[in-house]
Amino acid sequence: MGIVTDILFVALATAVINNLVLIYFVGICPFLGVSRRIDTAFGMGCAVTFVITMAGTLTWLVSHFALVPGSALVAWINRLAGASAEQPAVADLLFLQYIIFIFVIAGMVQLVEMYVRRFAPALYKALGVYLPLITTNCAILFACLTIAKDAELTDSFLMSLVYSFFGGIGFTLAIVLMAGIREELDAADVPEPLKGPGITLVTAGLMALAFMGFKGMGG
Repeated sequence: MGIVTDILFVALATAVINNLVLIYFVGICPFLGVSRRIDTAFGMGCAVTFVITMAGTLTWLVSHFALVPGSALVAWINRLAGASAEQPAVADLLFLQYIIFIFVIAGMVQLVEMYVRRFAPALYKALGVYLPLITTNCAILFACLTIAKDAELTDSFLMSLVYSFFGGIGFTLAIVLMAGIREELDAADVPEPLKGPGITLVTAGLMALAFMGFKGMGG
């Protein structure tokens, strides 16, 4: 039961308690830009969930087998350079993390864009420029970097997979809730100075306060 408990803890903590959007305030651009309608928001959430899951797991594999000290690629470079264990030519390749992570994320976004354009043209048109902009969604890079630096996630492929997937689920939860509220606000009597972006930002702030309650604002 230990591994099941750990999985449930990571899943709940990632999706709700440490929600990427409402707690860390990453991925705000699509969160605000594509949350006008529930169906469009859900489509964006599914796309981000796929990208963040694939990117998180692939970057874990790349880091584990190619970048960290003692990885296969680092050992191969040291053998090629004729270095010894006491004086390695290359200790690690962690300085390449940002570049490699961004390329992996961009590749996953291209797959999603091709799929959505082929099988869901209406959703593709509704998402517009925000679909390719998933590449620059900082929530995805944030998740990849968290996996790379958090010891519990770095040491376990399963936990990194759970973290990535439920990070996407948390994003989907936040953007769908936001879309539902904004649809109701269309029929509400909003004060003139707050109409449009104003009431949207106020709503996002109140949602963030509500989610912070899960974490405990006092502690």
